[in-house]
Amino acid sequence: MLGGAGALGAFIIVTMLGTLLQASYQDYSLEVDAFKDKIDIGEIYRVIIANNGRNDITNITVDYGTYKESIPKLKAGEKISLSPREDANKDYVTVTAEPNIHIVKEYRSIPKM
Repeated sequence: MLGGAGALGAFIIVTMLGTLLQASYQDYSLEVDAFKDKIDIGEIYRVIIANNGRNDITNITVDYGTYKESIPKLKAGEKISLSPREDANKDYVTVTAEPNIHIVKEYRSIPKM
């Protein structure tokens, strides 16, 4: 029984590593992390956008629901941090870009240590 569990664990690890490696070798790969952090005086919202692909990504639009921001180009390996305005939607953010990228991310809470 333990041998089967070990084989299953190894399969899961190999599958996860394959997925991570595949993303790093894609021509176009955009990662979006939207999070909120509670501080003494309220909450801070951030959106991190990273180009994990081999090619530049262009015409990036960050849609906060009440307004949009445009980023002309994000070079391969480049990462940017954005701070939404106070009137932004606090539930999710939508990021679109060329070529054919559409990502919707809910804001996640950062765990406190």
